[in-house]
Amino acid sequence: MPLAPSSLLTMNPLTFFAHVALSKDARHLSRPEATANLLIEINEQTLRADGDEAHRKFSKMSDRQRVDFADKIGRTAALDFLNLEKEFSTLPVRRFVDFDLTEMPSYISVRPVPTRTLPNNSKVWRLAQCESDKLRTEPLSHTS
Repeated sequence: MPLAPSSLLTMNPLTFFAHVALSKDARHLSRPEATANLLIEINEQTLRADGDEAHRKFSKMSDRQRVDFADKIGRTAALDFLNLEKEFSTLPVRRFVDFDLTEMPSYISVRPVPTRTLPNNSKVWRLAQCESDKLRTEPLSHTS
């Protein structure tokens, strides 16, 4: 469930969920050769990193601008992660099927080590995906 921007202000770091479809050819994205589910964490250190003009103006941004800025960094982190993973590096065509601001799952009692921490300090977790999740087009119905 995406969060409203006003609820983000007290959250640090920001976490995004990404579902990405990958293929060798853009014509085949409707039937991707692979998909990836990722959690991307963007912390204050990443948002305030030196070098880029937008980073230097971070403190003057409105709340909505900060969220949009974190979104761009998160999407870049997802694409960088996919480029670095051998499994996905041969699939150059990528499409975000879903990319939403979310909360880190609270049901995880011990936070796992990120799958990869990128040079800008973005943290990326690759989420497990079973075959039934890949094939399911509708939520499972709960019958008693």
